[in-house]
Amino acid sequence: MLTVAGIGCRKGTGSDAIIVAVRAAEQAFGMTVERLATAPLKAEEAGLVEAAQSLSLPLEIVSQERLEAVASKTMTFSQLSLDHAGTPSVSEAAALAAAGENAKLVAPRLVVGEVTVAIATTSDASHDHDCAIEHGEQQ
Repeated sequence: MLTVAGIGCRKGTGSDAIIVAVRAAEQAFGMTVERLATAPLKAEEAGLVEAAQSLSLPLEIVSQERLEAVASKTMTFSQLSLDHAGTPSVSEAAALAAAGENAKLVAPRLVVGEVTVAIATTSDASHDHDCAIEHGEQQ
């Protein structure tokens, strides 16, 4: 099984806030995250990149096309997110897209301060690693 945390955050959010949010989601949902994912508009967020490195988790920047392809599967609808990122929930869509074709959200996104975290899982043996950028991968 693959467990992915999709992350949404306000511009300039620090790595500590993102780490706290990921840990809160893991505790709330009783799961351990194996990778992080987000939307292309968050690719240059230093706090997100630093959080992935601190957690020793890969960070997948999911293509806009893949986010839009799973948008109908999100549990949360935010008009602001749809207008700004092209998906009704950045965290939920990123988690679903990165986890693979048969991914399912374990619950609606969790909001912790300026960070949203959604966890998706899949039991697929192989999953699509077709991403624009990966940060934080341990060699």
